[in-house]
Amino acid sequence: MSEWSRPHVHSTEGHRQASWIELFFDLVFIASLAEVIHYVEAHLADGFVHTIIWFFILFTAPWIVWRSSTFYSDRYEENTTRHRLLMIVLMVPIGLFAYSIHYTTNHEYGWFVLSFVLSRFWLLFMWGSIKMTESAQRQTFRVLLIGHGIAMILVTLGWLTHWMIPLVTIALLIELFQTLFTLRSHEKLPALTHNHLPERFGLFTMLVLGEGVLGVIYILSESSQLLLPFLLFLLIVACFWIYYDQVIYRLFEPTAWHIYWWSMWNLGIVASLLLIRSTFIGLKVEDPKSMLLLLIGVLLFLFTTGGSGIVGKKDELSQRMTRHFLQLRLLLGILLIGGYWLIDSVYLFVSMTIVVLFIVLLQGMYYWIRHLKPHAQK
Repeated sequence: MSEWSRPHVHSTEGHRQASWIELFFDLVFIASLAEVIHYVEAHLADGFVHTIIWFFILFTAPWIVWRSSTFYSDRYEENTTRHRLLMIVLMVPIGLFAYSIHYTTNHEYGWFVLSFVLSRFWLLFMWGSIKMTESAQRQTFRVLLIGHGIAMILVTLGWLTHWMIPLVTIALLIELFQTLFTLRSHEKLPALTHNHLPERFGLFTMLVLGEGVLGVIYILSESSQLLLPFLLFLLIVACFWIYYDQVIYRLFEPTAWHIYWWSMWNLGIVASLLLIRSTFIGLKVEDPKSMLLLLIGVLLFLFTTGGSGIVGKKDELSQRMTRHFLQLRLLLGILLIGGYWLIDSVYLFVSMTIVVLFIVLLQGMYYWIRHLKPHAQK
């Protein structure tokens, strides 16, 4: 194998771990995650809906690049100089996404558009420069070329016409759902890995949870009060436990269709965790908008972690688990909404949120101890 040869599609049998270049590639997203959090913290008071819309835009745009590069690596990664350089170059526009956030507050979108176009152009180069020995590979590339191409045009038009929000939203929706048109092609290629993709999504979620831990440390360093940092830490612990106990492997089904929709549920999960983290500064000063944002983030987390099982395994136990998970989450979500309207204290509302999350956690533990663990040991 030459250091510069174009890769073939992999046979994905057996166990595969994330590579060092993938882990290094993830590091650049830490800056993007931190900047998105700071954006919400700084502008929540300026306009709640407008800030949340831009939060999803500024987070989803680089996340799509991460997802596409993750699937590319699962298919075509090789331990070569060529692959490492491809991934390192892709880190540049991801860094620009983080840099561009400073300018969006002043309605200056040039850096955002540049990072968007460069990242999509490089993704297309990566997907288009493989050895396409199968018609399914060529079909996949054509879909990506059309989808990313239209998205780049729309984002550029948004910048030129000052219709940025509607056009970039349409562009991101196209990119999120274009993969649906490649699923048949993926089924004609070797199966995606059983363990690598959950590991990659789990590692990305760990980065988001790490931002939550840093937020707790910051609140602790800025205040003599210990109760709020302690409560926020318990909240992060509960989110961690629920995700890695109820989502990451337990309900994962490694087919192209399931993996695609499972990744979409994961987008909602990490977005919810970022929203939760973005409330920490506001909760410290008892900002009502931060309490509302915490409610939205927790409800989204409950719904996405429970709903991920809908596209998971279809055996009777998994379906029963998913049904019971969603039923309990619906009941607790209603109680949480009622608590938001009745409780004025930040400490009491955060405490109620923690209780809700720990009830969900205990439900997952019950299924593991009572049903799944004995079955796994057979």
